[in-house]
Amino acid sequence: MRQLPRWVWLVVAVMLGGTATLMSRSWLAGKPPPKVPVTVKTAPVVVAGKDIDAGVTLAAKQLLVKEMPQEKVPKGSFARLEEVKDRVTTSSFKEGEAILDINLEPKPSGIIARLSSNRRAMTVKVDEVSGVAGFLSPNDRVDVVVTISPKEAGKDMVAKVVLQNLRVLGIGQKIERLPGEKPMVVPTVTLEVTPEEAERLALSTREGQISLGLRGQNDQQAVATPGVSTPQLLGLETEESSVRHHVEVIRRLQRESLKF
Repeated sequence: MRQLPRWVWLVVAVMLGGTATLMSRSWLAGKPPPKVPVTVKTAPVVVAGKDIDAGVTLAAKQLLVKEMPQEKVPKGSFARLEEVKDRVTTSSFKEGEAILDINLEPKPSGIIARLSSNRRAMTVKVDEVSGVAGFLSPNDRVDVVVTISPKEAGKDMVAKVVLQNLRVLGIGQKIERLPGEKPMVVPTVTLEVTPEEAERLALSTREGQISLGLRGQNDQQAVATPGVSTPQLLGLETEESSVRHHVEVIRRLQRESLKF
């Protein structure tokens, strides 16, 4: 077989090389450039963990904190559960929807915000003496002592601790005008009470005169007191005056009178 000249082989090699180069360029031109990883900045947003109706007091178990891209964080949203806990909704929320301030009742302020759960604020009149002479401050603790003069003739005046360890919410003044007298400024104290304590306090202010006893900072102990009457206070109570009940006991033919 006749051998081809070397220049022929050289031409074939150049043609194949050119073809391969063109094919490589064409393939590289159609290939997308490598992707560069992009870091997305996120921010925490409080969202509804489940569907929430309007008029609901928000609790932690109803909410979740979800990471969102910063550019998608809604205006008026919250980053922490503590910021929305105990707020009341004015509209409903779907599961996963961001909790917005515009859809919540305004945050309580003033004395309302300071009230504990199931407590009421009740204001009573005092004077410089019964109100601990101006030494009271908000968050102090006091006992309430009522002094009552019974309406029945022959009954002695009695003083009794009727409420204990009440928190002082505030101190103020009110202007009181009595018929035929000039207006006068009367000191007042606002106390935090339960509904039952409010009833006892209201009756005490109606039936007698109240005085406040300031407690120590770490004194939380309740003390049971029997109260004191005028004869007991002055040491004038006799055996007969101390008798509260007579009971006659009959044993067969014998009778016995017991005094309590």
